Amino acid sequence: MNRIVERHGARVFLRFLTDCLIFLTAFVIGMRLRFGAEWWGALELYYPSLLTGALAFSSAAYIFGLYAPAAATHSAFKRTAFVGLSLLIALGVMMGLFYVNFSARVGRGVMALGALTAFGMTALYHLVLLHQAKNFRERVAVVVGSEKDEAEARLVRAFAGRYLDFVGLIHYEEYRPTQNVGRVLGSVSQLLEIARREQLDRVVCSGRVLTDVAMCRPFCELRYSGVAVTPLIALFEEICQCVPVELITPEWLMSASGSPHMFYIRKLKRGFDIGASLLGLLVLWPFLLVGMAVVKLTSPGPVFYRQRRVGRFGREFTLVKLRTMRVDAETNGATWAQPDDPRTVPGGRFLRRYRIDEIPQLWNVLRGEMSFVGPRPERPEFVRELTRLIPHYHERLLVQPGITGWAQVNYPYGASVEDAKHKLEYDLYYAKNMSLFLDLFILLDTVRIILVGGLRHSALKARPRYQGDTDRMLKQSAGPALPIAAEAVPSSRTQ
Repeated sequence: MNRIVERHGARVFLRFLTDCLIFLTAFVIGMRLRFGAEWWGALELYYPSLLTGALAFSSAAYIFGLYAPAAATHSAFKRTAFVGLSLLIALGVMMGLFYVNFSARVGRGVMALGALTAFGMTALYHLVLLHQAKNFRERVAVVVGSEKDEAEARLVRAFAGRYLDFVGLIHYEEYRPTQNVGRVLGSVSQLLEIARREQLDRVVCSGRVLTDVAMCRPFCELRYSGVAVTPLIALFEEICQCVPVELITPEWLMSASGSPHMFYIRKLKRGFDIGASLLGLLVLWPFLLVGMAVVKLTSPGPVFYRQRRVGRFGREFTLVKLRTMRVDAETNGATWAQPDDPRTVPGGRFLRRYRIDEIPQLWNVLRGEMSFVGPRPERPEFVRELTRLIPHYHERLLVQPGITGWAQVNYPYGASVEDAKHKLEYDLYYAKNMSLFLDLFILLDTVRIILVGGLRHSALKARPRYQGDTDRMLKQSAGPALPIAAEAVPSSRTQ
């Protein structure tokens, strides 16, 4: 059975690690072919270069989107081409980094044999992954006991698509489905029989059904027989890597608050922030100087722009950026950012498009006011307004804000309460699942965004095509829509 909707982080890390191991194995085969029984001595010389190449290959594969759910739509040719490009980048890194250290530099014979073997093995592995993604889907049924449950079942059917095979409904004894959502499979008293007959992989239910004492034993029996039982909100987390605000319950919030490892939050994450910021300053200082020169030469006024933002637990701090707008951009008070904003200084769009204006925020990270990865900090006046309009918005203030974040790499810039709500859904997912590996993958996503010039007009990892139907159905099943959902909301990128 192929678990297509296993936890995103675990799946990505497993594939990242597998690509590393395949790359290393291929070069060991190359050394064996080149040196015969003396290959072990070559390995002692080449292992720094090989480890670097393996990490570069898997990182490039991630940046090209080979581990993303959207990769299931790739053609075999496109997938193979991305594997080839990732391999070329890895080989370039290996030759570039170890050019001056000749003893650790992989010889031409081993490089050629290893590269050919690595391309064949990794291309075959990714073609197998592509075949699995296109041909195997979890078989899912939904337990319904009310019209609201049926609305959630419609939602599951709407976004099942390439991820799930929606089988039908299982109803409570006293309830009969009233809408044409799907095939009725039977009642909950026949749960085990239905699961075996329909070869179910997963049963989805509402939180109310999941906490029903009468359903505890049948659900436990399902789990022990290999059939997963999950609420709809968990299915969203696994497939979309976001948390719909309308499905959040107090139980979910309590579960989420206990999920992140406190050691990572208090110790390891801070160490990661300091190391990443120092490395960032070391690598990016030439770009910062170029950005400072662009601002100074094209617009009168200070090079840096300082603005009050809201940090963890609502504490305010001063954020530092390169100034990308005229000094009189907000003479009449805080003004919302606009597409192709006329207040932008010459060269300002370029600085913002490639995130050069945000390099000074590394200083905020070193001061402990921000993290390298986390929800973007907003201005105090905007936080007050969004907290009033969007349920659970204050939850994002429990996490240290960041220069980049899960919402920033998954969703484009927005100018409405609805956009702010969708970004919150990704921020809540990050708050629950934060880890060192997720932070590293977010940084790789950020590299991809910078290379293609940002997410201003469209998301690189766009929300699934079913999202419009999802929003509508969630609102129907959860009650009234958010107030003034289409009203413009101030952007944190005013400068």
